[in-house]
Amino acid sequence: MNTFSNGLLNEQAFALTVNGRNLLSVLMLPDLKEEFARGYLVTEAIVAADEIESVMLDGSTIGVLTRDPLKVLLPKRSVVSGCGGTASYLDPARLPVISGGITLPKDLLAVQFPQNILTAGGFCAAAVLSDGTSITAEDLSQPTAIDKACGSLLRTGHKPTDAALIISGKPTADTIRKTLNAGFSILAGYLPPTVLAVKLADSGNLTIVEVPHKKIHTHPERIR
Repeated sequence: MNTFSNGLLNEQAFALTVNGRNLLSVLMLPDLKEEFARGYLVTEAIVAADEIESVMLDGSTIGVLTRDPLKVLLPKRSVVSGCGGTASYLDPARLPVISGGITLPKDLLAVQFPQNILTAGGFCAAAVLSDGTSITAEDLSQPTAIDKACGSLLRTGHKPTDAALIISGKPTADTIRKTLNAGFSILAGYLPPTVLAVKLADSGNLTIVEVPHKKIHTHPERIR
């Protein structure tokens, strides 16, 4: 499907179901639907990547089957920053803490995102492997772009623990939560992070890099 229609971003509504139960309704661009489903379930800590049995596309419905179809799965979203929606208390103590992680040269963090998406007000994300391979995705919001980039990485047989996450926007608390849940050890943004994002990243052993200024806010040992 086309990202643009008559020069405008082609926003469409989709339903995500898991084991036949409605989980989420989302407005997003119509590409990378399966990748979105896989990424969303992982970045929201709903289902581990290896628990996903299959993903089926039927019109505007994205259906996921897990290895345990009798298990009732619910969203665990705890915070939404800068993207609207409902928000509840974010407990940093419940966020994952990254163990180990990869190391990358600064130059690999400067990803060239599609300018037409950014000009139209969209957001981009990329998963970058240590060999320089970049898997990019874009959407109407930064969280959904992250989901698609993560899901695209998983579909290629790689794991977030083997990659850095690069985003076109600002690392926020919600971005940190999704990044930690997925298992990325490096997050690089093209805009400065928020104070809370830096605090959560520091406690979660996550490296944050501000790309334009090559400024490392937390855990610089992973950047060479």
